[in-house]
Amino acid sequence: MRRYGNPNRGSASQQWLALLALLLLPLGPIACGGGGGSSGVGVGVTEPTALTYDVVAGQYRVGEAIPPNMASVTGGPATTFSVAPALPAGLTVDPATGTISGTATVEAATADYVVTASNSAGSIDATVSVQVGPELPSAFESLAAGFKAEPVVTGLLKVAKMALAPDGRIFYTEVDTGNLRVVDANGTLLPTPYATLPVTNGGHQGLLGLTLSPTFTQDGFVYVQATFVGPDQNMPIQTMVVRLTDDPVNNVGTNLTTIVSGLPAGAINNGGELAFDLTGALLVSLGDTTVPADAQLDGLTSAAGKLLRYLVSDPQNLGGIPADNPFAGSPEFCRGLRNTFGVAVHPVVGSVIGADNGPTADDELNYLEAGKNYGWGTANAVQNPGRRLVRYADVIVPTALAWHDGTTWGADYADNLFMASYDDQVVRRFEMSGATFTEIDDETEFLEFALQADDNKPLDVEIAADGSMYVATFTGIWRITPQ
Repeated sequence: MRRYGNPNRGSASQQWLALLALLLLPLGPIACGGGGGSSGVGVGVTEPTALTYDVVAGQYRVGEAIPPNMASVTGGPATTFSVAPALPAGLTVDPATGTISGTATVEAATADYVVTASNSAGSIDATVSVQVGPELPSAFESLAAGFKAEPVVTGLLKVAKMALAPDGRIFYTEVDTGNLRVVDANGTLLPTPYATLPVTNGGHQGLLGLTLSPTFTQDGFVYVQATFVGPDQNMPIQTMVVRLTDDPVNNVGTNLTTIVSGLPAGAINNGGELAFDLTGALLVSLGDTTVPADAQLDGLTSAAGKLLRYLVSDPQNLGGIPADNPFAGSPEFCRGLRNTFGVAVHPVVGSVIGADNGPTADDELNYLEAGKNYGWGTANAVQNPGRRLVRYADVIVPTALAWHDGTTWGADYADNLFMASYDDQVVRRFEMSGATFTEIDDETEFLEFALQADDNKPLDVEIAADGSMYVATFTGIWRITPQ
């Protein structure tokens, strides 16, 4: 019989053994992607497809443990992580989880670092930016990420207010001595006072408010608010606003001129902030001088407990009443304030914000508007009530306000308001919006001084033309800038 097929074909058992031998042969190379592939891959392993970090651009400081920056991998799970180049000393990438952590020990400029997450099927990269700034000075408890603090001058004597001149000089008042002092543009405290005024002192008396003319480079005018001996026994002490003319060659104030005199003063609650509005009128804050009811009287009967507004640009009418004040012939701009230490005028829209001190609570941030009443001095409802932006249940003692326009700090800081507070050693940041920049979008703690008796209590905050923040305490002046 004729047979079809391979005449050399073996039996069924031989064929089975041959098939089994074929199945047991070693596997050859298997192709894979995501980083070049590898050999010997287990069945079912997939490559990682994406690597992300919680923080893409980390800003840290020497000596501070950083918050762990966690990695997230999608696709196949990573089994190892590596970084190139090496992170700044003290910072590491966990080889098993990819978490970036540690405490930096050296400063490092902003640089990019490539982290690679890998498994047996492939790898994926992610770039993170890291910057390490200088160690925070011991005078500080905290400072917002990305900023550094440097002392301008220390060892000062009871600073109250500052004013920053366009040429880089810093003017400041010594509360008790009556000395107006100058720190030159190199950060050196000049040994001779710029001027010495015969002020009364004790409590909230002394050399208080300070501001420079908006046209200082042309006229050199320096304005000071202080308490002096009163004109008679019915007014044993008085508050006055005086003006000096700058002699920049000799760094002294000349031509002492009285702008306003005969304002009330008390042992405490004398206010003491000066600021110019956008019309060039001078704003003067005056506390209730320990007589709360006076804050509710009209401005001609008592100037206490009010924000006052005066003319100073006309040499023939120094201390005159602006025609557009809310009450004809009166210096009153608004009333019902207890003791407003801080006043800030928005540099573009002109909104006036005031920080008022309550008695044992009720410290306030207020939008100060012409003709408004902010309620202090009466338990009754008031006509034309003013708008309170924030009320603090705990005593913080707000001392100063300053607007930032974002210069050198970035757009996130444009139209931000900063407030210093004495009792908790804090400078707060308010992110503001709205047509008048009186809507608070967020309030955060920008910096906190370390508690060291009265040494680190912030008394004033000023913003320089280059965006630098200057903070004065009783004993020093600090400069805050981006790292």
